[in-house]
Amino acid sequence: MIEKIRNFIDKVSEVLEIIINAILIIAVVIAIISLWKPLMDFINNRDSTEAFLHFLEYVLNILIGIEFFKMLCKPDMDTILDVVIFVIVRHMVVIDTSAMENLLTIIGMAIIFVIKKYLKTSSKKKGGSSKKKKHELKGLKEETFSE
Repeated sequence: MIEKIRNFIDKVSEVLEIIINAILIIAVVIAIISLWKPLMDFINNRDSTEAFLHFLEYVLNILIGIEFFKMLCKPDMDTILDVVIFVIVRHMVVIDTSAMENLLTIIGMAIIFVIKKYLKTSSKKKGGSSKKKKHELKGLKEETFSE
């Protein structure tokens, strides 16, 4: 009985995840289409750095949305760190920050790059494909729930 409930909850969560992904795709497409106006504003005001920063803010928001979609489709540490990197870059480029905030942001980015490098090297040493690892994790999950 409990296993049936867990399976039902698992299926419902997968359906909800697909619905969220579909909504996110629609939102990203709409955002890309609406990018036309900030592009025209930038082209008409090429001398204004504010117009460029406004355009860049739109572009980075769309990129964050795309990376977030990729993270929902393939939730691993690498895609999560990519989303964090884009959010940090957007914050650093678009928002006026102090020298201390810039220093902390750069240190944070360096830490993220070290983590990404360490994770890639440690996963190469362990070997095996991600599908094999997913299958092993799913088998482990089934064994845990069946006990």
